[in-house]
Amino acid sequence: MNIVVVGRPNVGKSSLFNRLLGRKRALVLDTPGVTRDRIVEPAEFWVRAKKYPVNLIDTGGLGEGQFKEEIKLQVKTALKEADIVLFVVDIKAGLTESDRSVFQELRRSGLADSIPVILVLNKADSDAAEESMHEFYELGIESLLPVSAEHALQIDDLKEMIVDRLFVDQEEEEDADENAGFVEESDSASEVDANRPPRIPHIAIVGQPNVGKSTLLNSICGEKRTIVSPIAGTTVDPIDLKINWHGKDFVVIDTAGIRRKNKTEQGVEVLSVVQTRKTLERADLAFLVMDGETGVYDQDEKIAGLIEEMGCSVVLVLNKWDTQVENDEFSQKLAEEEVRKKIRFLGYAPLVFTTATEGIGLERLFRVADHVLEQRGVRVPTKDLTEFIRAESEVHNPENARFYFVHQSGRNPPTFVAHVSDPKKIHFSLSRHLVRALRERYGFTGSPIRFHFLKTRNTGEKK
Repeated sequence: MNIVVVGRPNVGKSSLFNRLLGRKRALVLDTPGVTRDRIVEPAEFWVRAKKYPVNLIDTGGLGEGQFKEEIKLQVKTALKEADIVLFVVDIKAGLTESDRSVFQELRRSGLADSIPVILVLNKADSDAAEESMHEFYELGIESLLPVSAEHALQIDDLKEMIVDRLFVDQEEEEDADENAGFVEESDSASEVDANRPPRIPHIAIVGQPNVGKSTLLNSICGEKRTIVSPIAGTTVDPIDLKINWHGKDFVVIDTAGIRRKNKTEQGVEVLSVVQTRKTLERADLAFLVMDGETGVYDQDEKIAGLIEEMGCSVVLVLNKWDTQVENDEFSQKLAEEEVRKKIRFLGYAPLVFTTATEGIGLERLFRVADHVLEQRGVRVPTKDLTEFIRAESEVHNPENARFYFVHQSGRNPPTFVAHVSDPKKIHFSLSRHLVRALRERYGFTGSPIRFHFLKTRNTGEKK
């Protein structure tokens, strides 16, 4: 069930979206026009001790603004998928002409008559505000409710109102067959966990502004899912999109462009960078998109460092490659040498050339991404790993450190722990040699490798 939040700018749509979702997902700032693309997130409403799965869809403010036509298109697309609309207004500001215009758009689309519309009177955190709610009856919307998204006032009542209008048939079926529900609840936790589907890999698209990140996402999903503009900073909120590529599911996330720190404006742009960091924390893989027209900059190197710091696997993407005069293998080789020279520490990351506007290179991009994700999940048995690392430590061990046993402690990213006589004797060149040897033997293409050394006595037992 899709719940679409609409309204004019700065009425608190994103605050309401976050409150209903139960976490801060959309950026909230006291500035009109912060939300531009539509944000879709699955959520669960608990009403009368029952769980109801829904999809929450936040949209940009309808009306005036730099991206008003693009936002209008995004809202129109979201409304086509809507099962219910939350029309949000500012009760303190009263009924404005902009509110009337938004409602007229809903009526012209026919949605006001075909699906439920709830008029949400936001910012109702005082008695004086609720006194002005009579103004909104002129719109003729039967279902209306004063709430305060900021202070969580009457949010549970709003959820109950939504459920009553969306799940009438489901309520009747459950009332008719209560025993079936009881059997399901009696299942053991282990059975539930066994039936839980595996986590879908998350891929973050990151890079500087205007390198083609949003165009790449639109090309991947085959529709104008995000607003594309030559204006830097067009994308603000991370946009999650579930796709199926040749039978495999992925969640692809478009992020805001990261500019140099001294060029980052205060306010929404700073918050966007914070959101991008959070996105990388939950991502398994990052597409680092760079501009094939202008080449690689120092800022690309800094973003690459951030990806590695977050433990993400990475695929380097040189976009806009069709603009090169000599688009041949020799030119690609020279370009790759330039990228490798600039971002030396990501020598383990594969490089793919794309032209997002034409969809060129996407097949190879996802073949490579699938391979990197597969390599990220490689698990090495402790016995084999210990024997291998002991042998490799004999090749180059200037401080004569003794290795007792080695085990893999994690796969996100690939992490190894070596129990040694003295961690201080692990020379950096030995550590670098062991990481290189691990890659040559087991792969781990595109993933950073973490190697930790712990002091352990040789007792003959694993601790």
